[in-house]
Amino acid sequence: MIAPHCPVQAYRQRLPGRELPLVSARSIARMFRVQQQGEQASTLRIVKSGLLAVLLRGPEGREQPIAVIGQGDLLGRSAASGQSNLMSVQALTPVAICEFPVSLWHELDALGGQHPWTMGRQSRRAVQTLAEWSHLVRLPGLEQRLASALQLLAELQPREAVQLPSQGMLAELLCVTRESINRTWREFETRGLVQRRHRHFVHLDVQALARIAAGSSS
Repeated sequence: MIAPHCPVQAYRQRLPGRELPLVSARSIARMFRVQQQGEQASTLRIVKSGLLAVLLRGPEGREQPIAVIGQGDLLGRSAASGQSNLMSVQALTPVAICEFPVSLWHELDALGGQHPWTMGRQSRRAVQTLAEWSHLVRLPGLEQRLASALQLLAELQPREAVQLPSQGMLAELLCVTRESINRTWREFETRGLVQRRHRHFVHLDVQALARIAAGSSS
């Protein structure tokens, strides 16, 4: 069954009686490269669950993670305009997606309206996500950076216990060393801000993290 946050429901509501284009649900394993920078995408994909890293290869050829995306995000936007992918995307956790042809998006986009599947709305969401992660590296201290990053990750996962990237990935995203992340993480654990619930899941004190992210030491 396709999740409600795939555009298939909007398609049925706004184009009644039309034959449904091929929409498929897929499961993607951790570390699988979903999208490659410079390649031409042939389909669009909506993330149903899980976390993915957005990676950018610079002029020197080094690839750097610049953001984390999740449920509701669109992959392959460049396919809609016939361009190659501007960035790579890699699964950080097991990921579920729905995949559909560009023609479906074009039909919905042409209808306009307030449904969440217009290209303009999805593009604004992508720009906002990149801006939020870019802002983190400009925060003055690691506690504030990490607290802000954990906030963003919690917003992608509407559940009590959330999955997180590895400490190595967090270190790259926040432009610090893994040792620094590990030390700050242990401090957060001591203060009860993060609690390991399972090997891959943690509970976050979101309100306390929000105060730290805002610059409060309490």
